[in-house]
Amino acid sequence: MKKLFIVAMLLMSFSAHAEWKLIEFDEEAAFYLEDFFETGGRPLIWELVDYKNPNKFGNLSAKILWEMDCGKRLLRRVMFSSHPHRMGIGEPTVIDKEAGEWEKPATDSPQESIFILACRIDPNLGPKT
Repeated sequence: MKKLFIVAMLLMSFSAHAEWKLIEFDEEAAFYLEDFFETGGRPLIWELVDYKNPNKFGNLSAKILWEMDCGKRLLRRVMFSSHPHRMGIGEPTVIDKEAGEWEKPATDSPQESIFILACRIDPNLGPKT
């Protein structure tokens, strides 16, 4: 229920300029997405992870570019960068531009929330891949 409320609030709050919008948080990190993106088809969306403690690279945030395949209900990481300061500030200390494998977003994950927003569908409905 909390996730659907957050998704509804994000859909109502889109504006003409891009900024980070909180979509979820847990005991380890807060998850944001850039609020200006195309929906449907194969959208690309930036996610920002703001860690409560330094990640495995010793940094406090990471940016991830996700590509969605709405028709097949899959997503993959296209790019990853790890940053020394919160909210993606500072020159990245790690950059990975190798695209990951296509996968179904994990249930109740930040990626599932992003998928629902980008594709405007529920990934748990319809044929499973």
